[in-house]
Amino acid sequence: MHTVSIRGRKLSYQVQPEQYDRSALTIVLIHGSGGDSEDWRGQLDGLAEVVNVVAVELPGHGSSDPPGERSVEAYAGWVVHLVEALGLEKVMLIGCSLGGAIAQWIALDGKPWLKAIGLVGTGARLRVLPALLEGLRTNVQEAVKLISAYSLSAGADDSYQNAAKEKLLRNPTELIHGDLSACDEFDVMNRVSEIAVPTWILVGQDDRMTPVKYSHFLKDRIAGSTMAVIEGAGHLAMVEKPEEFNAQLRNFLSRLSI
Repeated sequence: MHTVSIRGRKLSYQVQPEQYDRSALTIVLIHGSGGDSEDWRGQLDGLAEVVNVVAVELPGHGSSDPPGERSVEAYAGWVVHLVEALGLEKVMLIGCSLGGAIAQWIALDGKPWLKAIGLVGTGARLRVLPALLEGLRTNVQEAVKLISAYSLSAGADDSYQNAAKEKLLRNPTELIHGDLSACDEFDVMNRVSEIAVPTWILVGQDDRMTPVKYSHFLKDRIAGSTMAVIEGAGHLAMVEKPEEFNAQLRNFLSRLSI
């Protein structure tokens, strides 16, 4: 695990390979609500031979200093600061769920180092069930159980379900509530067509958090974007089907001109 000091706070990240060319394309991976860099273990291990890979831990998540934030815009600011602190010159941001909202926000801001984005299990608007937000206030165990169940496909191995639940429970309840509140308030449906960088969209066929229709909305409005659907995967497609996920991403990278 590596750290960088930003605004007087420690922001953690993982990187593969350890020694990399900052002028070459670097994929920066952004996890979702209550997640951390380990959500991208399959990509850190499986893509380093073809591209630089950095997996960030948002404030309050993993080993990064608390507190978390309560808006996509605020989280986006931390990711921008990390990219610039590391001196990365060519970046593809890939985000899942909340992370995908962050990637869209930064793309709409037009950073010169941003060469492409990847939107995984996300949407241009991310409404959260009021019962989930309320449940985090009144019955944390039940709310976390529901969130973890909806994060994976119905056929996912019990070990994935248990790991997702345990990870969420390790976080302060206020952090998860803040993340989901940030998602709930996110809405760029009227602006998403302004995204002008190459865009890769991926979703699990069984995603119950952000159904496939959310990705079709993005595909229909972001000019030149490409979309892939992974069968047998839910919201966390990169966790459930890492090899298929990586193969789809490699295909996109092979056609990316920067």
